[in-house]
Amino acid sequence: MMNSYVFSVIDLFLHSMMRRFTLFILSFVILLIAISSCRKDTILTDGSAQLAFTQDTILFDTVFTTIGSVTKHFKILNEHNQPINISAVDLASGTNSNYRINIDGNPGVSFNNIEIPANDSLFVFVEATIDPTGINTPLIVEDSIVFLTNGNEQKVWLHAWGQDAYFHNREQIAVSTSWSADKPHVIYGYVFVDSAQTLTIQSGVTVYSHNNAILYINKASLQADGTLGNPITFRGDRLAPFLLAEPDSVSGQWRGIWFNEALNSTITHTEIKNAIVGIQVDTLQAGEFVNLNKVKVNNSLYASLIGQGNIIARNCLFGNAGNYSGIISYGGDQSYTHCTFGNYWTESDRTTTLFALTDYFTFGGAIYYRPFIKADFINCIFYGPDANDNEITLDTLDRNLSGTAPEFHFYNCLLKTNLSTANSDYYSNCVTNSNPVFTNPAIWDFHIGSGGAENFGSFNLTDDIENITRLDPPDVGCYER
Repeated sequence: MMNSYVFSVIDLFLHSMMRRFTLFILSFVILLIAISSCRKDTILTDGSAQLAFTQDTILFDTVFTTIGSVTKHFKILNEHNQPINISAVDLASGTNSNYRINIDGNPGVSFNNIEIPANDSLFVFVEATIDPTGINTPLIVEDSIVFLTNGNEQKVWLHAWGQDAYFHNREQIAVSTSWSADKPHVIYGYVFVDSAQTLTIQSGVTVYSHNNAILYINKASLQADGTLGNPITFRGDRLAPFLLAEPDSVSGQWRGIWFNEALNSTITHTEIKNAIVGIQVDTLQAGEFVNLNKVKVNNSLYASLIGQGNIIARNCLFGNAGNYSGIISYGGDQSYTHCTFGNYWTESDRTTTLFALTDYFTFGGAIYYRPFIKADFINCIFYGPDANDNEITLDTLDRNLSGTAPEFHFYNCLLKTNLSTANSDYYSNCVTNSNPVFTNPAIWDFHIGSGGAENFGSFNLTDDIENITRLDPPDVGCYER
């Protein structure tokens, strides 16, 4: 009995001690949590503590006046283990700024006491709008976002190119119109030149086209007459040089110039670049022609030229494209003299020949055939880097189906091809696979060197694309050495 009583007393004592110990441990843990929580919630006030940013400079493409930019963003990072308070965030130019900012969903030009939890971040969104300047020169618009934290000043820089311009947004030209060169012109969506009207573009005009924009000449006329010293330029509207390793290197920025059943049109001393299809000529009205004189078409995502109507081209360059420098197809009356078709595309692997000629197309299982009245190529170059000497595709139906003369002919041309040129019905005095030694075709310089393009053309034009006098016999292609 005595032993049982002793053990009971001991058991009660131990139980009591365990409860007290458990309560002590629990209290200690709660205290630690409280201390830890208190420390974690304490704002970091160390003067050496700095914010971090995902970008220290925000760069915009050219922002045309009155048209807002795209929205860009960056993050403010708190890389510390305690919360941090940003006492002030300000646009340096305040309400006079060309920029607008939004921090964590709140727009404004000045913000105070923005707290960022430990190891957390906030988004900052930025847009730009450039006020009209009335001048035809680009300007750099700069500002900064200033952050003040624990007495430290940090900045994120804002840079945009701005330019005043004429804007054509889904515009239908129902009365003949002239575009002047005092300011550039910007196309959003489309410009539709309506039936029987004429769009005249003065020398020196630059036409910028936004994403997917198109200049559509519908049963109408385009007169774009530049000069060597004051050419006309059609291009996309991505301009900021800091975005481009090489100027204008982004292809496919806009859809291009499209002629549909057009009237007589002329393009002279003009450069067309960065489109999907530089020039597309559909069926023209009877007896009407698109005249291309000293025109350069470069850096097209699909094709520099799609010719399906009546075209006269002299001293033209149809350069680098994702597929074809030229597709001549589906009939028409076409003549190309001293033209260079060259393609050294580098943005992707080109899987087509640089040039194709055909008199039909298929649609819905049906074949649509239309013979050429003629397709003459005189003193032209067709050359690219294909290792198998296969840069020309000739895919025609019955060449004499109409009972007329052969539908195409190459005269005094330099051809990169493994096709036979023995048939005099189609080839006269042509040279194959002799390198013209282009200066630097990867960046669109198709001047010829001492090589296969020299001195075997027939004398047809007195000067070249740069108004240099031609020799007799001349070099072939658009450039005279």
